[in-house]
Amino acid sequence: MRQERRRISPGVWTALFLVAALGLWEFTAARGYINEFFFSRPSMLWQEFLSMVSSGMLARHLTVTCKEAALGLLIGGGLGTLSGLGLGLAPRVSQALTPLMTGLNGLPKLALGPLFILWFGLGIRSKILISALMVFFVFAFNLYAGVRDVDKELIGAVRLLGGSRGQILRKVIWPACLPWLMASLHTGLGLSLSGAIVGEYLGSVRGMGWLLSAAGDVFNAQRVLCCVLILLIIIVVLDGMLHLLERHLLRWRGGEG
Repeated sequence: MRQERRRISPGVWTALFLVAALGLWEFTAARGYINEFFFSRPSMLWQEFLSMVSSGMLARHLTVTCKEAALGLLIGGGLGTLSGLGLGLAPRVSQALTPLMTGLNGLPKLALGPLFILWFGLGIRSKILISALMVFFVFAFNLYAGVRDVDKELIGAVRLLGGSRGQILRKVIWPACLPWLMASLHTGLGLSLSGAIVGEYLGSVRGMGWLLSAAGDVFNAQRVLCCVLILLIIIVVLDGMLHLLERHLLRWRGGEG
């Protein structure tokens, strides 16, 4: 019996749990144990999903949000990675800038959102920058920690063998930082999407954030829950794809990858 359980992958258990939760939700709503007006039910959400797909509404708004989140992740992640590597390779600079970056990271990003709307307008640019800000510090601090975690004796050994600074960066530091980079991607994926949606909440006429806000204004819990589940599924799928990429990139670690 124990051997059979071990053969079931975590993904299967997740799917079974999800199906059971949806079944319980449908049952309690159908029996009247919960109010459909506030909590809806899976069958009604499915009908709402089909309606949004057939009308083109979902594709129109989801495309905008995904574009904002992807560009925010690319810009914020790229700048954060370079900043983290730079701070890790320059201890004196990091001693001066790390306290400042820690303070900036502690600022509530939602409070800065209106300033981005004021500075960059209601278009897609402000949403991309809010999304980039959400993920920048995650990458910067993780990569900084990754550089500091590199084995100093290994770096010294490469130097004794005649390795240049560039070779040490490519052959030692960067491979050692890959696990930190992948961890940043897992976290930044959801944060970039959250940043885009927050920006759309603050001021927009399109995107999933706007769609959620408009549905909430008219107490359309069915559409709100449908949008939330769609975003949840997207994040879960993308995170699963990242796990596959991580397993491929870190296969040199053997059992750890």
